[in-house]
Amino acid sequence: MDFASDFANFLQKENISFSRDGFLFFFSNANIKIKLIETKNFKSFIREDGIIYLYEDRWSRATDAFRQRILAHLSIYRQIFARKCTIRHIDSPTATAFLNTHHSYGMAKAKYKYGMYEGDQLVAVSLFSSPPTIPRIIKGQEIKLRSYEWVRYASLSDCRISGGMSKMLSYFEKEIQPDEIMSYADLEWSQGEVYSRIGFEKAGVRAPVKFWIDKNTHERLRQSTPDSYEIENLGSLKFLKLITNFAARISE
Repeated sequence: MDFASDFANFLQKENISFSRDGFLFFFSNANIKIKLIETKNFKSFIREDGIIYLYEDRWSRATDAFRQRILAHLSIYRQIFARKCTIRHIDSPTATAFLNTHHSYGMAKAKYKYGMYEGDQLVAVSLFSSPPTIPRIIKGQEIKLRSYEWVRYASLSDCRISGGMSKMLSYFEKEIQPDEIMSYADLEWSQGEVYSRIGFEKAGVRAPVKFWIDKNTHERLRQSTPDSYEIENLGSLKFLKLITNFAARISE
């Protein structure tokens, strides 16, 4: 079964109403569209807002959690409220198991690891880096900031946590008192609107990355092989948040 037919079959089994124009799928119950990107016949294209770009290799290797993530974007999910959850430190094995299941890129190196719990159930994980010192020009002065990266955030794939990212961020800010926090939004999935809602500002663009797809396993490779297709992702948007209290101290 070809890529588009397989995806359409998945939607039909989940009783999701849709229409399509080739590889572009429209949904009456969700304010998004999904465009399928073939790997074998890949051609560079211009990204449009309001569209999730689903690459064929990701779908071919999709786990149940990945399919649940697609459904969540189509408004089929369990609602969780962050105000009813607690946050605490978690160890690396716990973070790894969760992120390798529920995040597109899995686990990453990080100094600070937090879990959000609804009762005894782990429902979201955040990772933050150790802080390099970054010089910034603020109000005409060069100030060295402790700049942390928000490396990962993921919730259970079949859930949406209302206020989840905001609560995680507030917990980190209160505990660590950073000067600045940066993060990236994957342009395959969104424009990073949630970052703007929790106090971040757009600060740049990370260029698309070229890689190769193994024809047999659909695995992403860093180098070309005789049995691979060349494609590129859509890059990401960089977001920065200068912590308000720190900015106020500069002006004093």
